[in-house]
Amino acid sequence: MSNHTGSLMTGPLDHLRRPFTRNVTKGQRVLVISDFEHDPRVWQAIMTILADLGAEASLSLFDRRPADYYDPPSGVCEAMMASDLNVLVSSTGMLHCDANLKAMGAGIPAFCLDGGMTLEMLQSGGITESMKDIAIRKHFVSKNVFGENPQTCRVTSRFGTDFTYSVADRITKPPMPSDDFDEYRIVDFAKDENRPGNKLLYYLFPTGEFNVAPVEYSASGKLVIDLTIHHIGRLYSPIEFTVEDGRIVRIDGGAEARILRDHLDRWGDENAYLCPAEASIGINSKAVIRGNQREDKNIWGTMHFGLGTNVDVGGSIMSSIHMDGVILEPTLYVDGEKRIEDGRFLVPVEPS
Repeated sequence: MSNHTGSLMTGPLDHLRRPFTRNVTKGQRVLVISDFEHDPRVWQAIMTILADLGAEASLSLFDRRPADYYDPPSGVCEAMMASDLNVLVSSTGMLHCDANLKAMGAGIPAFCLDGGMTLEMLQSGGITESMKDIAIRKHFVSKNVFGENPQTCRVTSRFGTDFTYSVADRITKPPMPSDDFDEYRIVDFAKDENRPGNKLLYYLFPTGEFNVAPVEYSASGKLVIDLTIHHIGRLYSPIEFTVEDGRIVRIDGGAEARILRDHLDRWGDENAYLCPAEASIGINSKAVIRGNQREDKNIWGTMHFGLGTNVDVGGSIMSSIHMDGVILEPTLYVDGEKRIEDGRFLVPVEPS
């Protein structure tokens, strides 16, 4: 059971409440999906909010899944297809598991609070950021960090990263939000963020990343993850990937590297070693280091790199898992021009 069992539910719930108030109506069927290792205060707070709103809410609890992106039990998968809204509050990431992708494809949206977030993470830090500001920054990252028709990215870091990959035809162009932009509305990513070819329908919080799916099999070099990674959490020693033709051929480092090698060997598949499945930029100015990738990957000026599945961010790869690893202070070159230096943007990512 979670080590949060028996702890008090204290502090404000306003940031947690707002998206539910905006999107949930009386009598709506809402399925809350969690597991026995998650902080129970989170799903308790959510169930209380749903009761206040008059929703027809149900809670499903089960054993923690072995890896991120693994489906919940089959009975829960069936219930997800009969719901009006699925709320993901699991210890492992489930936003892009097969069951939720099918539900979103059928027009059933998701609220994503998965990945083992505690109640405190839903009261302070990244969740307090303005979603309109994030939408504005997405527009300017596309316009100024990547520019028109970018081809190649190179990333370096003080821990030894020297990594290149192609982004040809992979940079989306999110529009500037309008004056009446609704910060809490469920996002249809194909329509609202110009991500064609997907059926992503969800509200993610906390959030604050500009997603990029590099061209598959185009990457090479050394990629050193130094802050946080799925499954492990905060890193005490960096993990170094050697990548050839977009595939991890070697994983070096200390104890965490050993944990990751064993995890991929046991729960991954051939596509779990494809890298980078994702190469995204953090743009949340209020996100703080938690030792949990759900918040850490949104920290201003960070970059995170994914392994495995990337159909959710504009790629073509399906895998049994997806894992994000965060570099705290990356340097990014786009077609030879330095755009981020040690986690600091060198070009405008806001109107002023």
